[in-house]
Amino acid sequence: MTKLRTLRSQLLLWVSAPLLALWVMSTMIDHDVATGFVNLNYDRALLDTALDLGRNVREINNQLYLDLPQPVIEMLISGEQGRFYYRANGPVGEYITGDPDLPDPPAEAGEDRVTYYDAVYRNESIRAVALRVPVRPGSGKGAISVQVAEKTSPRTDFARQLMLRMMVPQGILVILAALTVWLGVGLGLRALTSVRTEIENRSHVDLSPIRETNTPYEVRPLVRAMNDLLSRLSAALAAQQRFIADAAHQLRTPVAALKTQAELAVRQVRDGEAQATLQQLHTAADHAARLVNQLLTLARAEPGSHRSVMRERVNLAALARETTGEWVPRSLNRGIDLGFDDTSTDATISADPFLVRELLNNLIDNAINYTPAGGHITVRVTTDDDKPSLEVEDNGCGIHEDEREQVFERFYRSAGGSPEGCGLGLAIVREIAQGHGATATILSGANHRGTRVVIAFPSPD
Repeated sequence: MTKLRTLRSQLLLWVSAPLLALWVMSTMIDHDVATGFVNLNYDRALLDTALDLGRNVREINNQLYLDLPQPVIEMLISGEQGRFYYRANGPVGEYITGDPDLPDPPAEAGEDRVTYYDAVYRNESIRAVALRVPVRPGSGKGAISVQVAEKTSPRTDFARQLMLRMMVPQGILVILAALTVWLGVGLGLRALTSVRTEIENRSHVDLSPIRETNTPYEVRPLVRAMNDLLSRLSAALAAQQRFIADAAHQLRTPVAALKTQAELAVRQVRDGEAQATLQQLHTAADHAARLVNQLLTLARAEPGSHRSVMRERVNLAALARETTGEWVPRSLNRGIDLGFDDTSTDATISADPFLVRELLNNLIDNAINYTPAGGHITVRVTTDDDKPSLEVEDNGCGIHEDEREQVFERFYRSAGGSPEGCGLGLAIVREIAQGHGATATILSGANHRGTRVVIAFPSPD
């Protein structure tokens, strides 16, 4: 199953992916910056403590000691995040004061005055600084080593807090940027609403160009391409209409003449065999004339013809009553009861009266052809929620449910159909109905006998 992809989702993906990548890169850089900043400040605090302790180492009688009261020492080695560890050693490494088991600085530190190093003390990671302070400057007695250390966990916690304070706003900015793109694309696509509305509100027979007014510059090539397609389609339909109409017109005259001559020959020839042959010729000519007339009607009803866009206010009930009356003589000749039942109060439609009359003519003609003598046909006009409907019901042989869609196809003939039919009657009915925005439906007649064809028209504007 193909996943539906929208322009908005694609743009959001294209914009969000780089933003997320930049956010990840920014996070990595921020991590280095935050870690460096925290280490620098904590190292400075360690060094300040070591300097304070180193300044207060005294020598009396060749004895080194830390000349600070214990409360002051406790104050110096107590930080906000925990206690400092410290130790002071003499010039030759002798212990003076502090934590005697504090790890020594690495050997490669040598004689450096200040050395920072990491170690493990009492099963915890620590960060330490070793400071070398002369016993007495210029005395040549060497230097005292002062070490101060602290746990690394406060640094890690502080760096994590800094990272969160930088990452969260950046993450919110990424989300806001994605939402801005989402909303911005939606607002931008509103410019296409006018184009979509114009296309949706069009009739299927309207092939005029789409207006480019108020369309975005980027969309205009698409609109122009659609207009070009509509123009070529209109030209193709017009050529088809001209061909069908011209062919039908050209055939009507010779076919009518052939029919007339065949009818005269039937009356004049007395020979039985020749008369039967001429009668068959007359029947074939009549069938050809009917086919030509229906092709011409179909050409008029199809999209692209000048009649397919002609509309006026039509009283459907009056038109149906008048048309039904014209078929009464033929129905009487066939021994069929043809009646009109007007149950509507107001059945006005917007339509081409010529095409609606042709639609009804084909329905009545079909009903007469497929209804046996002694049957009855009823033409009915009804309204339901201001939507007029035209119905033709008979008690003939009916149409099987499996064929009720196929009979609307051109030149489709059901098995056992009337030999008088051409297979175009119901195709013309649906073509005219669709051209007027109506629907053609085939149902069963009363008591599940015969056929009821319902043409449901839209409400008039």
